[in-house]
Amino acid sequence: MTVRVLSIGTATPRGRLTQGRTSDFGRAMAPSSVPEGVIEGLYRRTKIDRRGSVLIDPATGAQTFYAQDADGRGPGTAARMAVYAREAASLACEAGAGAIARAKMSAASITHVVTVSCTGFESPGVDQMLVRSLGLRASVGRTHIGFMGCHGALNGLAVARALAAADANAVILLCCVELCSLHMHYGDRMDQLIANALFADGAGAAIVARSERAECPEVRACRSWLAPDSADLMSWRIGDHGFEMSLSPQVPARLAAVVPGWMDAVLESCDPPLRRADVAGWAIHPGGAKIVEAVGEALGLGGDTTADSLAVLREHGNMSSPTVLFILDRMMQAGRARPWVAMAFGPGLAAEAVVFA
Repeated sequence: MTVRVLSIGTATPRGRLTQGRTSDFGRAMAPSSVPEGVIEGLYRRTKIDRRGSVLIDPATGAQTFYAQDADGRGPGTAARMAVYAREAASLACEAGAGAIARAKMSAASITHVVTVSCTGFESPGVDQMLVRSLGLRASVGRTHIGFMGCHGALNGLAVARALAAADANAVILLCCVELCSLHMHYGDRMDQLIANALFADGAGAAIVARSERAECPEVRACRSWLAPDSADLMSWRIGDHGFEMSLSPQVPARLAAVVPGWMDAVLESCDPPLRRADVAGWAIHPGGAKIVEAVGEALGLGGDTTADSLAVLREHGNMSSPTVLFILDRMMQAGRARPWVAMAFGPGLAAEAVVFA
């Protein structure tokens, strides 16, 4: 039997922001030296209409977490992690319960849990909360993948695939949860202003197991890659006031230059080998609209091919690791023809890809 994704479940916070309300935050967190028009233009160019945040009161649409303090840097990392500890598990459990229900199986069927997160740390963590809250067996194997950034879901799929390939009875619950809105920053650094404009909160989960359900996508191949001479283009570090992202404007152009050759090698390594023209669906992680557009153009993809990626960005923002699961969920629900390729990029300018048949 082959290893397949049997189902996907997703969850977003009840507190939602429209683009206008989000740009209000952007203006509040930028110093007066940054013109208001710059902030509004920056948020408009993200092509994000709305997004979720655990910091937003669903009833009022307001938040009190980012009340600018005396030193102008916002809440400390401990305060941000306290919110993560309070909010992350419930969002993850909602996505996990959805994936289990869609797979039409019982919680007792799960043998392994693989969790992914880069926006918070807590121990006991989300993995144990999933076991307790979803009623999984106490003997469930647990693996956590931390701090890998936007491509973490694809690393998680690779681990889940390996577990299922090694054990015919394994049923893996993969769960990614990110609270990116905990790491907004005050200041006038353009890369941090861009990060504030792009990121959002969400959770995605998938059930992975050996199966002959032909309607479910087979996880055919998982591939990793590091772009040469690129370590300074993207980084993600823990600071005193949240996690600090460094993001070069060169990223879309660098990816456009190197992804086609890498992707051809990925497809050639499949059994049987594939060409770009053979791929019917592409799930490109929307690190931003420019990344999707640059990579899509470099690969020679038509506009409709990247529509699912851009739709998820428009409706939810960049939720980091769960985002690609939201895209794959759209493709599964729409019954898109296969094969598919999912790809995502992260710090160090690392790339991950999964080929589905």
